[in-house]
Amino acid sequence: MKQNIRHIIFDLGGVLLNLDVEGCTRAFEKAGLRGIRSILTGTNEGGIFSAYERGEISTPEFRNGIRQLTSQPLTDDEIDRMWINELLDIPQEKLDLLVSLRNRYDLYLLSNTNELHWKYVAEDLLPRQNYRTEDLFQEIFLSFRMKLAKPDPEIFREALRKAGIKPEETLFIDDSAVNCQAAQSVGIQTEHYLPGNDLSQLFN
Repeated sequence: MKQNIRHIIFDLGGVLLNLDVEGCTRAFEKAGLRGIRSILTGTNEGGIFSAYERGEISTPEFRNGIRQLTSQPLTDDEIDRMWINELLDIPQEKLDLLVSLRNRYDLYLLSNTNELHWKYVAEDLLPRQNYRTEDLFQEIFLSFRMKLAKPDPEIFREALRKAGIKPEETLFIDDSAVNCQAAQSVGIQTEHYLPGNDLSQLFN
């Protein structure tokens, strides 16, 4: 654990939330969307998915964009199911860890995400395990609401400003080394978490 930490900012996907990028990829490919693999795995930035994540397009615009890319008359529900296919679960032990950490630290969430994914997490996934977002985090920062996305250092500056916290007293945990480097550039302490590892070990 780093020194003099009062605040912890967690990433969502890959750190707390288990993802199935491959399942989501296959679903879109089956629907006729080519090139989805390089976009979802981060090897090709830009396009409709990045724009949706940064809040540059609305959910109806996202769905219409998918229809254009697939040239298929997909329903809203079909598109939503394919997109939400990427999200699996938040393990109970990680939820228990967050609850215990709230006794010692201010907890925040900072995620590159979009309206459909966040709605599923906040209104379906967490309630099924009897949690609300406010039970876990003091404040939540989402790329589609902020019109900013990691690894842009500005998203970290804005989160620090809105939360009223000091970077040197803050720990950021992310599964992306690039995102950790961006946080470090504004003075935040970081931990690069590898999915599958025991998250609680960071706090021993």
